[in-house]
Amino acid sequence: MMTEQIKLGHHDLLLYPQRAAFLPSHQTLLVADVHLGKDQVFRRQGVAVPAGVLAADLKRLSELILTTGCERLIVLGDWVHAPPRADDVWPDDIKTWRKKHQALSLELVEGNHDRSLAGWLDDWGMRVHGESLDLDGLLLIHAWQQTLAGPGISGHLHPGASMRAGHERVRLPAFLKAGQHLVLPAFGRFTGLMDCPDFPVEQCWAVAGNRVFFLPRKKRS
Repeated sequence: MMTEQIKLGHHDLLLYPQRAAFLPSHQTLLVADVHLGKDQVFRRQGVAVPAGVLAADLKRLSELILTTGCERLIVLGDWVHAPPRADDVWPDDIKTWRKKHQALSLELVEGNHDRSLAGWLDDWGMRVHGESLDLDGLLLIHAWQQTLAGPGISGHLHPGASMRAGHERVRLPAFLKAGQHLVLPAFGRFTGLMDCPDFPVEQCWAVAGNRVFFLPRKKRS
């Protein structure tokens, strides 16, 4: 597995190919846009979706927790796709997963999909911080805004990058950076990719398999 190291303010971060960032100095893992339960929502609407999406995403989270040895997992918004319904089973799957990581501090910076989750957050042992969290001078939010100043990290944009592989063009999840702000790729696999998000991209790292690599930006003529 190949990671990339970057710096935001006085923080060193590692970018992981599992679409996550890790702060070794704080033993903190950061992900965004997990969208748990999205496959269930689509199935209720009659859309054929493969089974096992939620289980696969939770497994990837567990692998990251083990790999990094993190003590804290902070989700930068959109932990779920929609509030669970009373007859949904998937919230219990999250609860079962949480019991496997009882020593982990699980925290949420609210995103636009994280509404009306009060009772469920208690079940999942999840602490909510509202719409922002200052982590030792690093602003953690869900959605980037042009008025932000100082180092920070967000999600929301589901960024992707297009590149040519032989005769074909492929689209890959990507980390985007402008100044001292980093946008994380969507952690959930059952999400779309946005090639041209509303963000002043200066640097880009794409994710392919078990590798994160720097992708030079094309110079405009």
